[in-house]
Amino acid sequence: MTVTPPALTDPTVRVPLSRPLPVRLEAELGKRIHFISPDVRDFAFVRGDEGVEALELTLVPDPTDTVAHLTDKINRVVEREVRVQRSWRPKVLWTSARRGGQWPDPLPEMVRAGLVHAPGPGTMTFGDLMIRLVDHLDRQVRAIALGMPDSTEYRYPTLLPLEVLERQHYFESFPHFVMFVSRLHNDADNYETFLRRYREAGRRITPEIFSLCRDDRYCLPPTMCYHTFNQLAGTSVDQRVVTSRGKSFRFESRYESGLDRLWDFTIRETVFLGSEEYVVESRRRFLEAAFALVDQLGLAARCEVANDHFFGDASKDSVLSQRLMELKYELVADVADGRSIAVGSFNLHGSHFGEVFDITRAGAGGPGHTGCVGFGLERLAYAFVTQHGFEPRNWPEAVRVGVAQ
Repeated sequence: MTVTPPALTDPTVRVPLSRPLPVRLEAELGKRIHFISPDVRDFAFVRGDEGVEALELTLVPDPTDTVAHLTDKINRVVEREVRVQRSWRPKVLWTSARRGGQWPDPLPEMVRAGLVHAPGPGTMTFGDLMIRLVDHLDRQVRAIALGMPDSTEYRYPTLLPLEVLERQHYFESFPHFVMFVSRLHNDADNYETFLRRYREAGRRITPEIFSLCRDDRYCLPPTMCYHTFNQLAGTSVDQRVVTSRGKSFRFESRYESGLDRLWDFTIRETVFLGSEEYVVESRRRFLEAAFALVDQLGLAARCEVANDHFFGDASKDSVLSQRLMELKYELVADVADGRSIAVGSFNLHGSHFGEVFDITRAGAGGPGHTGCVGFGLERLAYAFVTQHGFEPRNWPEAVRVGVAQ
């Protein structure tokens, strides 16, 4: 089937693929569409006899890309990132006692009740009840971490030095998530120029103003474990568990569902360091405790083998190794409208971070092995209120008591 791209003035355009894409790879392409161009508001797959033959794209008003450029970019990503992927049937390791159901999205009513407020895309303000629910859920996960031998807790700053991510080549695998931090260059002439341009622009920050900024080599952390690896760089460890809670930031290209995909979110993360056997066993113990917690919360959820959403030339090999070696598990909870979201991840890193950050094994020599567990607290709370509602009288007793404390 030959498809001719229509004029860009149409609200919806059809972009042909250079050759049909197997339907089994739709999901891999779908993960990347909104990172390909900010002009894409929505999309649908156009299937033919041999697979996906084109994309129907709904564009934003006054898009900046031409159809030809969009077509070229999409086909580049398909060939470089998607077609090389293998298809996998989800491997489920565990399923909760509660089975899934059909629940309406509680968010609109929560907004009307003043429990949450969305000040902008990807951000969410929590009121008293949701604060107490998130804190209760965090206490349960924290207790698992601190119940393990050789465990301790730290509170890290938000800003993360760029060199920490440069050191482990994060930018080569996840450039689409990164958020840099900058400031105005500290010079009186620079401030005056800024004020003049700001006023000339109608007291608005325009792109030209950022030429007056200086890079102080910090970024917002995509997750908390990098703080731990940076803290322990150049040290020797026997076996250790470090847990922390903090703000993390990942640009996700579009935010529509409210609480299940945030730009600015909170993670409770726990890092294991030591021998390979110790790290593997620590993850197993944490998994079992997390499964018990999910059942205590009365959540419909499951644990699956998963992979990260890499973007770049490392995508093929990284996904393959994560899947085959089962380095990443995700705890996936059911939410509104038949959807599901990952509320927790359980990861093994091998000796990668030990080598990169020069974290050695005390007494044994060689790089230490690491692993981590991360829970997205807003996501976990969203899954809970989706399945149980936001009236505490309808919650499991343990949660009612914990939230009331």
